[in-house]
Amino acid sequence: MIKFRHFDQIEHNYAFEDAITTTDTFNGAFGVVTSGNFAVTAKGTKAIMQLEDGDNEALPKFPIAKGEHVRVLDLTKLTGKELEIYDYPLPDGVKVGDKLVAQADGSLATVKSTTDLNLEVISVIGNKQGVVVLVNAATA
Repeated sequence: MIKFRHFDQIEHNYAFEDAITTTDTFNGAFGVVTSGNFAVTAKGTKAIMQLEDGDNEALPKFPIAKGEHVRVLDLTKLTGKELEIYDYPLPDGVKVGDKLVAQADGSLATVKSTTDLNLEVISVIGNKQGVVVLVNAATA
C-alpha cells in the first residue's frame, strides 16, 4: 500500500489518473498507463493507489481483479516528495539508504544504483512493515 506522507501533497500535487487493470494485480503495483489501461511493468513510473475496503482490507497484498477501475499515482509528478509504503510492493529486508525500482511483476526491488526513477528509503516506520521513501527523478 502506498500513502501520502503529508496531507498537502493531495491538494497541491494532484497526480492521479483513472485506469482499468489489464490483469489481476495488487494495490501498490507499479506499471504504466496506456490508452486508459494499467499494466504492470519493469521500471514503471505509475502505481495503483486504491482505497482498500471489504473482506480483503487488512491483507498485506490487497488483490485487484482484471478489468477493475483503479486510481493510479504518477510518480513523475512527485519528484522530491516523500511517500509511505507498507507491505506489498516492498522487497524483504529493505533498509535505510536502499533505492527501489519497479520489477516486471509490479513489485519493487532494491538496486545499488540507477538512472531510472527510484524511491530512496529514508526511514523505517517503527513497529510496522513500512518505510518512508523519497521520490527521485530519472537522470540521463
